[in-house]
Amino acid sequence: MRRYSGITVKLLLAFFAVLLISFAITLFVSDRFVRTQLRERNDQMEARQLDVTAALVRSAYREQWSRAQLTSALQMSGGPNRTIVILNSAGEVVLQSGNPGAGESVEIDPQALKETLAARDKHWRPGDASGEGKIRIAAGPVGGDISWNAQTILVVSQAFQQDFNVFSGLFRNIMITMLVVSTIMVLIVSRSMTARLRRMTQAARDIAKGRFDIRLPDRHRDEIGELASSLNHMSAELGSLDRMRREFLANVSHDLRSPLTSIGGFVEAMLDGAVPPERERHYLGLVREQTQRMNRLVNDLLDVARMEGGQLEISPVTYNLSSWIRGLLARMSPDAERRGIKLELIGDAEDLWVRADPDRIDQVLANLVLNAIQFSPNGRTVQVEAVRTGADSSISVRDRGVGIPDGELDKIWQRFYKSDKARSARTGSGLGLAIVQFVLEKHGTAASVISAEGVGTVFTFSLPLEEQPSNSPYSVRDGV
Repeated sequence: MRRYSGITVKLLLAFFAVLLISFAITLFVSDRFVRTQLRERNDQMEARQLDVTAALVRSAYREQWSRAQLTSALQMSGGPNRTIVILNSAGEVVLQSGNPGAGESVEIDPQALKETLAARDKHWRPGDASGEGKIRIAAGPVGGDISWNAQTILVVSQAFQQDFNVFSGLFRNIMITMLVVSTIMVLIVSRSMTARLRRMTQAARDIAKGRFDIRLPDRHRDEIGELASSLNHMSAELGSLDRMRREFLANVSHDLRSPLTSIGGFVEAMLDGAVPPERERHYLGLVREQTQRMNRLVNDLLDVARMEGGQLEISPVTYNLSSWIRGLLARMSPDAERRGIKLELIGDAEDLWVRADPDRIDQVLANLVLNAIQFSPNGRTVQVEAVRTGADSSISVRDRGVGIPDGELDKIWQRFYKSDKARSARTGSGLGLAIVQFVLEKHGTAASVISAEGVGTVFTFSLPLEEQPSNSPYSVRDGV
């Protein structure tokens, strides 16, 4: 079913409105201008006609022309669309030449005729008050002997109306031609635009159904072309996100199944007595490690759910960041030492006090340090640096690990994303860096990354510095 409220119809209506308004304004201005010019030209011609006719009549009386000679001379001087009428002193027609019917329909007002003869303007225009009736009359005296029968000359003219009709017809034809040509052009342009928009509409519906391989032609460098490029980019991003979502579900399933299987196996072994008493503590430590791994995964999932629901809030306080980092590294050292990795805090000797949510910043640093441990070869050092930079503190986490390829630096902040080199049993859910960036954005800052393959990676962010309070609950807690 054709839609009559589409862009094509709206463009046509808008175009017609603009065109009609433009034509109306042009017609009004042109009408006034042309009427004025034609009236002035006809006034001048009729004034000359009166002078020529008066001279002919005077010559006819002096030289005793016959009536036929005078009529012929008047017809030759009058030209088309003009009738010359000669009146006597009583206002009766003495002689008429030219268009036979031009003067018959004119009712001569004696008072108006008298006023016209007395005025400098010898033109008397019957009809409407503006002087733009179909018939115009110019009146003037013969100027001869008062005993002559011919005393007044009338030039009855339709030339003004004829000239104006020619102009009106020409203007009308131009308007119709422009309207037809412009309508065709608008139809062609609007149909081209709406065809592209219809393709985009269908592409959006296909994308909504999960077809993320849709690509639209975007060779046009206009707004619709930019929209097509945006849809292509959205489709590609949604396709990438969908792939990461599927991989995430597979990874989460694996990450949950593996520790559950391990925990179940250890518990079964201990219940069955297959584990010697002296080894039970070791196996309980493994169970605790797997439990912590599951707990981190579940917490990440909950944080992402809060992020998407806008429920992840922060509670900033002033606390000792340096002391908190030392406590964090102390908690994470046992896991790092099992792989021979050393955790080191460097930077300013003086403790840095910041205003932030200590628990959320602890989560940020824990994720960054855990990533550094996971992607560092055994025996390397992971450094956490906290230094004063003007009114802010700059915190960096540096590893000497595998690094991140240049093409993946912009993607690591996406949810569920894992680089190819990160696909190992030790990696997390792919949510850690997304949570890091979200938490830092809540603090009005952001993390940046510098990385080189085979050299290592540095994550950096900043927090506003605060003066050390005289009494703070976080002054000696060391992050625990």
